[in-house]
Amino acid sequence: MAVQIRITVSPEINALLEKISKKLGKKKSMLARELMEHKLYDLELIQNQLKEAFNEK
Repeated sequence: MAVQIRITVSPEINALLEKISKKLGKKKSMLARELMEHKLYDLELIQNQLKEAFNEK
């Protein structure tokens, strides 16, 4: 089940997200979510959680 969250960004980041989302033909919220997920992956937070989950079994 999906969970909604609300984030606050600076006006500059908002303008950048709007510009890029129009170029890519995506909703601004979808672009922000994809960027957040990618950053979590880069920080290896997702991989660490998966490793912990497999090690618990």
